[in-house]
Amino acid sequence: MQKNAFGLRRAALLLTLVALIISACGGSGSADQPPQPPPDALRVLFTYGSEKDAWVKAVTQTFNSSNTRTSGGKLIVAEPVPVGSVEGGMDIVEGRTQPALWSPASRLTLPVINDANLQQNGAALVNDNECRDLVISPTVIMMWRPMAEALGYPQNQIGWSDLIALATSPNGWADYGKPQWGRFRFGHTHPDFSNSGLQSIVAIAYAATGKQRGLTPEDIAKPETVQFMREIESSIAHYGRSTGFFGNAMGQRGTAYLSAAVVYENVVIENNNDPQKRNRLEFPVVAIYPKEGTFQTDHPACIPDMPYMTPELREAAEIYRRFLLAEPQQRRALEFGFRPADPAIALTAPFTPENGVDPLQPQNTLAVPSAATIRAIRELWGQQKRPVNLTMVFDVSGSMRERNRMENARSGAAAFVDQLGDKDRLTLIAFNDKQTVVFDNLEVGSNRERMKRDILSLIPSGGTALFDSIAFAIERQQSTLNREAINALVVMTDGEDTNSTRFRDAASLMDRFGMTAESPADVSIFTIGYDLNDSGLRPLRTIAERGRGAFYQGDIGNIRDVYLEISTFF
Repeated sequence: MQKNAFGLRRAALLLTLVALIISACGGSGSADQPPQPPPDALRVLFTYGSEKDAWVKAVTQTFNSSNTRTSGGKLIVAEPVPVGSVEGGMDIVEGRTQPALWSPASRLTLPVINDANLQQNGAALVNDNECRDLVISPTVIMMWRPMAEALGYPQNQIGWSDLIALATSPNGWADYGKPQWGRFRFGHTHPDFSNSGLQSIVAIAYAATGKQRGLTPEDIAKPETVQFMREIESSIAHYGRSTGFFGNAMGQRGTAYLSAAVVYENVVIENNNDPQKRNRLEFPVVAIYPKEGTFQTDHPACIPDMPYMTPELREAAEIYRRFLLAEPQQRRALEFGFRPADPAIALTAPFTPENGVDPLQPQNTLAVPSAATIRAIRELWGQQKRPVNLTMVFDVSGSMRERNRMENARSGAAAFVDQLGDKDRLTLIAFNDKQTVVFDNLEVGSNRERMKRDILSLIPSGGTALFDSIAFAIERQQSTLNREAINALVVMTDGEDTNSTRFRDAASLMDRFGMTAESPADVSIFTIGYDLNDSGLRPLRTIAERGRGAFYQGDIGNIRDVYLEISTFF
């Protein structure tokens, strides 16, 4: 069965959240850590979409320094914890966390989570009418300025229909007089984990129907909607967990990596306005506000209607929320590239054309559809998303016996397989001083349990031929490239290379396959440095960067989380 976003059960998120809370609550004060509040303080856990993390933490520091108290005299201490919008809601529904205040990136998330809580706990989680918008950031398509200008920017409005023309043309950018740019490469986050990904697929569905409100499940079933979704998704390089990743990756990797990505407006401002980020940009980036309509990402702050919410805790949450909505904090939002929720506060710098944004946009905004319609869109996306042609390169050298490395890595890799779609294809290469193809290019759906059994039966022994094994995997992957799929490797190793004979370093390996910082990659490479020191991590960073993937540092405590994080790219 294709994995449904709203039914995902991510137990690993609890571990991450608990760790964050413990680090916020434990230990004594130091030069690097604020003094801890008294034990009888009333703690207000605030979970929120990570997009606004910098602003939330900056203003919360001011709140906690103000010694604000409830009417009964209890000191209020706010504890901000960033988490994905959909994930954060499901954490509450499934009892993994108990925030007094929750703020997803968009109201689009509310009907989804309310529906999930209704099914699981018999009532809506929050009252939409009682939620208060904290800040505003329109969802936009971030594009390199020269590419946007080739499409008519800024004189002409650009939309999803223009992207489809690019995505489906065999000539790519050559149709616009720019053959040197190759084909159109697009990215948006995964709708199962990120609000912007959910907004993307709902906006695509709206654009397909020509509507801006009143979208129905019947609209989603129409052939033209199905085709529109398929054509947009055909240009996806890969998915991801956060808009921040796409913002940073486009800055670091340039035009060969992506032509455009769906992000929030504040990401465009940050890339152009921050001197350090601006200096690494190949070209400036601009915000495209799709002419068919987009979402005003409104960051509602909601007090959950859950049994753990005592009257005293609810009062504290309301006091903290009023603080966030007060004028000084709203003005500070401008500094971080967010539009204040208070319309009386004028949009001044950094909301300027020089930073690639237009404060008069968007002209057309989209309404939040029903939970049933959102489910229908998610199911359509699951059917039309780009499939994955994936190879897992898994270290089974003798050092994997140490400290439960093998046991934990096997568990993480099996959990990764659980997140793949039925139509995805997977190869497993186990390596030590040689390479063993455990299974080859199998469709996941009918082989999922067999794949997990094979992974859980891997036994460590021998040395580590890391570079030769990656070369072996790239060569096999290139021989079975599927232009209709996301082609990728996921490499996990716990040791430095000791046994390769073909390649002695990461640079020569990547040069051999023409993977440079400037070239597009047919195969994206994601690497995991597992319980490695700095010298062992450096080549893995190089391989991931030049392979247009991402690098992760893992250990026996987080390796499962790392594999689950990588699954969001697919």
